[in-house]
Amino acid sequence: MRISYQYRLKPTTEQESLMLRWLDMLRHQYNWLLAEQFNWYEQNRSSIDRCSILAEHLPELKDRPN
Repeated sequence: MRISYQYRLKPTTEQESLMLRWLDMLRHQYNWLLAEQFNWYEQNRSSIDRCSILAEHLPELKDRPN
């Protein structure tokens, strides 16, 4: 019993160029976000056995914690 179907797209040349442009924009965005993650890691990394108070961001303390 078949529970899924596969369809073959037959886009026109205009549609194909539009889809290629979308894929190119998505590739650029993915690579940019990946580079942002690497940069953040490089700026914020610390040794594994300790956490530096100077390098790590500490949130502000609440007046009356729960």
